[in-house]
Amino acid sequence: MTLRPDAEPEPEAEAGAASARRPEPGGLRPAARSEEPGSPAWWQARYAERERRRPRQGGLTLDRITAGALELADREGLEALTMRRLGEHLRVRHTSLYRHVASREELLIETVDHMLGEIRLPSLDGDWRAGLEQGAREFRRVLTAHPAVVPLLTAGQLLGPNALRAREHALAQLLAHGWAPRSAVHVYLTVTHFVIGGAVLDSGGAARTAGQRAAMAGLFASLSPLTHPTVHRHAGLLNSPDPEAEFEFGLRTLLYGLDHRHAEEVPV
Repeated sequence: MTLRPDAEPEPEAEAGAASARRPEPGGLRPAARSEEPGSPAWWQARYAERERRRPRQGGLTLDRITAGALELADREGLEALTMRRLGEHLRVRHTSLYRHVASREELLIETVDHMLGEIRLPSLDGDWRAGLEQGAREFRRVLTAHPAVVPLLTAGQLLGPNALRAREHALAQLLAHGWAPRSAVHVYLTVTHFVIGGAVLDSGGAARTAGQRAAMAGLFASLSPLTHPTVHRHAGLLNSPDPEAEFEFGLRTLLYGLDHRHAEEVPV
């Protein structure tokens, strides 16, 4: 998996990655750098190393780095998020960042997970449908707040601590309310992918603004009623819903279908 589809390699990244491979007090060990960033093996090594590390009192932390990276991406876009620019933003030497992330690719992976930490998990007291509905809206709220980072969600599986926190919470709630394990996994992934898909379309500007929708409606209306009678007739309706209306309709429809599926699984 790679999270750098458009970026050119940074000169300092190679030097930083090389220095990161040298053992240093409190730094990540070479074992944590040996796998492809973002892969299950890479995350497993990261988790193991975090348990062994002793953070320096008052020193630069991974949380501060990823928080700054998210701020920078929100303000200047993903292309501006380089190790050197982030160092300037945090007012530290960019080489000090390599103690926590060996490359820009690792930085992007950790920044995505930091963003997911903003999700407020729903209460476990309600029923499974209310929990899924609240969780989906909360997930969308966070993604809408950080459109520059959204495209990174499709680069690989979400396996960081905040992603797993949300996964654990949702699956536990579904299982507690009678879903079979296999079905619970399908339900969780279906709703998660629905939210991500809508956010990716929104962040890409796929006819989501009022002006874009009006232009699309104009195009449809200009089509010949002989070749496209249905599209021509309903040109205005085809682009009338805004992104939030589309999301709410899709979420309600999805939950309605899941409710019927759940009734088939739970014995009366």
